[in-house]
Amino acid sequence: MSHDYVEIARHNQSLILAETLEALAQSQDPPAELFSSAAVCYRVLALCALLQDADTEGFAGFLCKAGQARLAFLELASQGARRYEPEFLLTSDNCGFSDALASGDLDTARAIARLSPTRHAQDLEYEEDFLFSRFLHLWVLAPRDIAGLELVLERWASVVEEGDPDMRLHTCRDLMGKNQERFSQALQVLVTERKWEYRAYRKQLDFDEEVAATTGKVYLDGLALLRLAELEGLGPLPAYELLPELARTPFGTPLPGPHAWRVG
Repeated sequence: MSHDYVEIARHNQSLILAETLEALAQSQDPPAELFSSAAVCYRVLALCALLQDADTEGFAGFLCKAGQARLAFLELASQGARRYEPEFLLTSDNCGFSDALASGDLDTARAIARLSPTRHAQDLEYEEDFLFSRFLHLWVLAPRDIAGLELVLERWASVVEEGDPDMRLHTCRDLMGKNQERFSQALQVLVTERKWEYRAYRKQLDFDEEVAATTGKVYLDGLALLRLAELEGLGPLPAYELLPELARTPFGTPLPGPHAWRVG
């Protein structure tokens, strides 16, 4: 018996999102989990719209809402009225940030970057994951902190010397160097590594068909990198597996208004 796991994911995430938004509407002191859940739901629904319907505006709209949900949480946390668990504030959590970039919502991406922690959370995130996100955050902020970016790359190189190579570092270096050919080659290797990761994931006990059918088919961090390359004038870049042309939202695509994430 075959299953359409994209359709199943769409159904399940729609139900979870409805419950999440209702809980948020009724809560005067909402827990971090609700914001995180909303961002994930919107990301998956975006992928379902793209993969099932080839709906590029729907894809961009849901991604935009994922970014809005993440930003709403960071804004609430920054007010200091409640202390949230640090695992919900991790800079390396790109769900929302990469989505905003991919949708073309640069204002939300920059706001997320401004409010995200600037220090690595030891024991909660890998330092190379933090450094990747920190580089992207610094890259989108204006004025661009070149010295800060160079320090991130320097530290990153030091970290990976002690472990496995990190192609994200090479991709970010080539972005900073504005070397289109090398950036494209590095991104291709990054996509290949992403495919290997999902092949390995299929062998894990916690393998989820819905995850593989949605987030396993489109590489959101890769779309974020493509957006940054586009902004730097590195293009046109070729098609890549996991980064389909249909997912490259053009600037000017209509996006939901502020706070639209609250109403689904």
